[in-house]
Amino acid sequence: MRALLLAVLFAAVPVPAFAQSSNAAAAETLFMDGRTLLEERKYAQACPKLAESYRLDPATGTLMALALCHEGEGKFASAWAEFKDVSARAQQEGRKDRDELARQHAQALEPRLSKLSVDVPPEVASLPGLEVTRDGVALGAASFGVAVPVDGGEHRVEATAPGKEPWSTVQTVKPESDVARVSVPPLADAKAGSPPAQVGSAAAGASPSDESSWPTLRTVALITAGAGVVAMGVGGYLAMDARSSYDEAKKSCTGTECPDGPYNTIQDAQGQGNIATILFAVGGAAVATGAVLWFVAPSSKTETASRGPVVERVGVGPRGFVLKGSF
Repeated sequence: MRALLLAVLFAAVPVPAFAQSSNAAAAETLFMDGRTLLEERKYAQACPKLAESYRLDPATGTLMALALCHEGEGKFASAWAEFKDVSARAQQEGRKDRDELARQHAQALEPRLSKLSVDVPPEVASLPGLEVTRDGVALGAASFGVAVPVDGGEHRVEATAPGKEPWSTVQTVKPESDVARVSVPPLADAKAGSPPAQVGSAAAGASPSDESSWPTLRTVALITAGAGVVAMGVGGYLAMDARSSYDEAKKSCTGTECPDGPYNTIQDAQGQGNIATILFAVGGAAVATGAVLWFVAPSSKTETASRGPVVERVGVGPRGFVLKGSF
C-alpha cells in the first residue's frame, strides 16, 4: 500500500536522474554502433550515429571518433574543426596521446581545406538591419570577406534588410583545396505591398503555427490533473474495498467482543481507509491545481512572453501539493 501511495504521489514529479541515465545508455549504444560502422568504413551510416551519441553525451572520445568519421567521409572542414576541439579538450583533460593524434590530423587536413568567403560591399554593409547568412547561420560584419573553411558541396548565402528585396544564391564548393567567393550585390528596394523581409529564425521557415504552439504550462496542467484523477480513482477503490472488509468483519463481532481475525481485519480496513482519505485529498488538490494552471496558461508564445505566469515548482511537499510561481 505504501508503494502504491508513493507511486501516485510522485506521478507528476520530474526525474532528471533517470533521463540522464537513459541518455547515457542511448549514447553508449549509438557510439558502439557508430564505431563498428566506422571500422568498416561505412562513413555515411557511422557519422550520424556518432553525431547523435555526442549530442546526448558530449564525451571527448566520441568527438574524436566523429572527427575521424567526417575525415573519412570527405567533410574536411567539419573534421578539422572537431580535431581542433579535441586537441583543446585533451590538453585540459591531460590526455597527451589524444592531443597529439588530434593535432596531427588537423595539421594534415589544413592544406586540403576548401574555403568560402562572402564579400559585402560597404554600401550594402551599411544598410540598417542587414543580415547576411551562410547556410542559415548569421555572419557578423567581421566575417565579411574572410575565407572560412567549409565542407564540399552546395552552400546557400542570403541577405535581407528592412525595406529591401531579399537576395540569395547557392555556391558550389569542391570537396578539397577549393577557394570560392560570393559577392552580395546591392539590394533592390522592396516593391509596394510586398511583405516585409524576414530575418533570423523567421527566414529559416518558421510557420505561423510555430507562434501558437501548445504552451508548456498547459502540458503541466494536464499532467497534474491527470495524476490527481488517478489518485482519486485509487482512493475511491481503496475506500470501497475497506468499507466492504470492515462490514464483513463486523458481523463476526458481538458487542465489545471481537475474535482476533475479524479484529485485525477491522484494523487493516481502518488503515486502508486513512490512505484512501489521503489519496482523495492529494488527488483533489492536484485536480484543482491542474484546473488553475489550465485557465491561467496563455494561448500563444506571444502572450506567454507578455503576461504569462511563471511556474517555478509543481510537486508534492511535506504538507500537500505545492504550486510555486509568479504572475
